[in-house]
Amino acid sequence: MAADSRLVAGRYRLGRRLAAGGLSRVWLATDEERDATVAIKRCALPEGLSADEGEIVREVSVREARAFARVEHPNVVGIRDVVHVDGELWIVMDYIASRSLHEVVTAAGPMHPRRVAEIGLQVLRGLAGVFDAGVLHLDVKPGNVLLAEDGRVLLSDFGPAVTEAGVRALSDAGMIFGSLNYVAPERLFDGISTRRSDLWSFGATLYFAVEGRAPFRRDTPDETTEALRGGTPDPLLRAGPLGEVIGALMRAEPGERLTAAAADRALRRVAGSAPEPVEEPVEEPVEESVREPVPAPPAAAASTGPASIRPRPDVVVRGPRRVRRPVAVAAAVVAAAVAALGITAATRHSGEAVAEATPRPVPAVSSPSAAPEFRLPPGYAWHTSRDGGFRVATPARWTVRETGGVFSALAPGGGVALRVRAGPAGDPVAGLIALESDTRLDGYRRVRIEPVTDPPGTVWEYTYRSASGRVLRAAEQVVPAGARSYRIGWLCPREAWTAELATWSTVLASFGPLTGA
Repeated sequence: MAADSRLVAGRYRLGRRLAAGGLSRVWLATDEERDATVAIKRCALPEGLSADEGEIVREVSVREARAFARVEHPNVVGIRDVVHVDGELWIVMDYIASRSLHEVVTAAGPMHPRRVAEIGLQVLRGLAGVFDAGVLHLDVKPGNVLLAEDGRVLLSDFGPAVTEAGVRALSDAGMIFGSLNYVAPERLFDGISTRRSDLWSFGATLYFAVEGRAPFRRDTPDETTEALRGGTPDPLLRAGPLGEVIGALMRAEPGERLTAAAADRALRRVAGSAPEPVEEPVEEPVEESVREPVPAPPAAAASTGPASIRPRPDVVVRGPRRVRRPVAVAAAVVAAAVAALGITAATRHSGEAVAEATPRPVPAVSSPSAAPEFRLPPGYAWHTSRDGGFRVATPARWTVRETGGVFSALAPGGGVALRVRAGPAGDPVAGLIALESDTRLDGYRRVRIEPVTDPPGTVWEYTYRSASGRVLRAAEQVVPAGARSYRIGWLCPREAWTAELATWSTVLASFGPLTGA
């Protein structure tokens, strides 16, 4: 990429661009006063803010960046200068040749629990340094954990508010910033920010590293919010001994979570090493923590911008326990918009918002009771199972057979396949997770395991690599049928998934148990 030779603040000579995402740009630069190489980031305001909101965020972000510059720790990217030029915020920081944890996991897959524990120990030390400086981070996530080429692990990219005054200033304006997949539930629902909020996000980051997915990842922000409201992360499948640590960090009630020192001890056991332990900082009581009161907005201001998560204060708090408030989340809340107001180290990652996007989900199966009324499309043929339990339509040119109670259909050329067999007994989610735990597919990665509600059923989607090296995508949909259930499987090359969705949808819509089965 061509270099940019502009001089910023009469001191920092821009070079080549290192990263771009959302509303921010990062360049390699030369500090001409010190003859030193630095990284410099230009931050812009997110869209959707009013003029008054923009001014508040602009003022707060400058002050908070200078507050975070107090942090001096080998596991935190250092801030060297904060300048305001022609209405734009520029943050000057140490240049770190690195890749983000998010980029590494997205490219290479989930990490071994021991390696995740080793990384976590360094991140935890960075967080301890943040706490010792009297500030919070409030945007701990995989994209903000840097794996440096020299072997260090560093924490970068603080939230736009890291002090009590900054948090209050933004919350008084009705704005709570955060990355939805990694924001602690008490921040999202209760407007409370503490050190334990950062530790919850730290646990969610470890979860991503060992599982390859966010702990509450869903297809839409609203669905993710509802999953967060439930408080229990999706089951851990690869974490081994690390699972207990992650679960204890991500408990819904802040006071029940591991402290930094306890997490350090637990991670050292998983890593099999004994570095110097984290000293336990004085932990403020939850009742005295930073609270983000959100005033009730006037009706005309009810809409939300893409960079903020704005709770509606329409549920009262009774006694010492907090009540989960409903929230309205803008559909465009993404990590890039939030990161535009923090710092980022000079990395070569392509951006979390794009890399974490999940493929288009399979459609929910149509009601089995409606199957006899299904109108057969041209080019399709009906097939009935040998035991008379169900019937399903497939493209007429497909090869159909049934062996050992398993019905299968194969497209010409063998690229796409359907399989129907008995579903798991009992809870279908638990049954599919049990099946997944026995999976030994090369390069296996889960897309999702979750119930679908129209009608009730459960779907398991995943990808894996065939013996020939081709990446395949598969789905297993459990359909209830009275006292039993069926498991409908679909398989095709990953690159053909979208093109074959129409066929898959038609097959699902046609499926149903026969009367009396």
